[in-house]
Amino acid sequence: MQSLWMVVAAMFFALYAVCIKFASIEGIGSFEVLFYRSFFGLIIFYTMMRMQHVTVHTAHPIDHMIRSFVGAGAVMAGIYSISHLNVGLAMTLNYTSPLFIGCFTIGIMMSQHKGINWKLLSTLLLGFFGVVVMLSPTITPDEYFAAGVGLAAGFCTAVATTYVKRLGLMKEPELRILFYFVLVGTLCGLTGTLINGGFTMPTWVAAVAIAGFVICSTCAQFFLTIAFSRGNLVLSGALQYTVILFSTLMGVFVFGDSVSMAVIGGMVMIVVAGILASYFTRQEKQRALEEAKHTPEGLQRHLRHKEARDH
Repeated sequence: MQSLWMVVAAMFFALYAVCIKFASIEGIGSFEVLFYRSFFGLIIFYTMMRMQHVTVHTAHPIDHMIRSFVGAGAVMAGIYSISHLNVGLAMTLNYTSPLFIGCFTIGIMMSQHKGINWKLLSTLLLGFFGVVVMLSPTITPDEYFAAGVGLAAGFCTAVATTYVKRLGLMKEPELRILFYFVLVGTLCGLTGTLINGGFTMPTWVAAVAIAGFVICSTCAQFFLTIAFSRGNLVLSGALQYTVILFSTLMGVFVFGDSVSMAVIGGMVMIVVAGILASYFTRQEKQRALEEAKHTPEGLQRHLRHKEARDH
């Protein structure tokens, strides 16, 4: 039941996309959106760090820097695609990260001469074919760049996710990881805004939209964390894709976005492929862990972890 919090998170992420769309219509630039979202998170997460006595000092600054810049790039790319495409279309492209993570997994398997997981490979081909089906009859030539940026958001999210897991294995606190992420996002958003002529004086509609995407993104991240930490990982990952349904419906009813059968078919392919890719990727990781336990080094690590649990 805890996994159902992911549905709540998906609703907030869809509302977040709607608010960004309204802000862009009112003339708020993508860098400004990145700044407002990140600065609010910076205040929240730094306050939480102080309350929980978590310091900003880290022994892994390079990993934090890579994760933060790539993560900020993913957010920026997502904001840009939402601003220039239909809401449902942009959110679907933003959620292609499991496909790229699956590609990373296959690349690692091939580099280690372990062969190819044909189930995973066929799933990835289905997902990327769904992208082609969804985009080909839908977007105009002047939207190709925005669609490419949306796919780049999925790729950057996949890279950032791998570094979050890496930092977690290094015992870095989640709040510190989030702090550096929003810090870099704030600096990038501020720098980009100043280079592009400074902040836009918001209309009352833009001000409401800014408050909306700031609050919705924070709430969405909160409920997403609950779903993944307390619920079933596979079920939570599957329910995460309900954001595509919510954002598509909101795009239709709020902005009058058109949805063809090709778009629906492509979305279904991407969602199914994303869920299966997450499942097969997790299977490969578990298999790799089991194999590692049978090596001398892996057996020693396993025994140390068992002793630590027993104590």
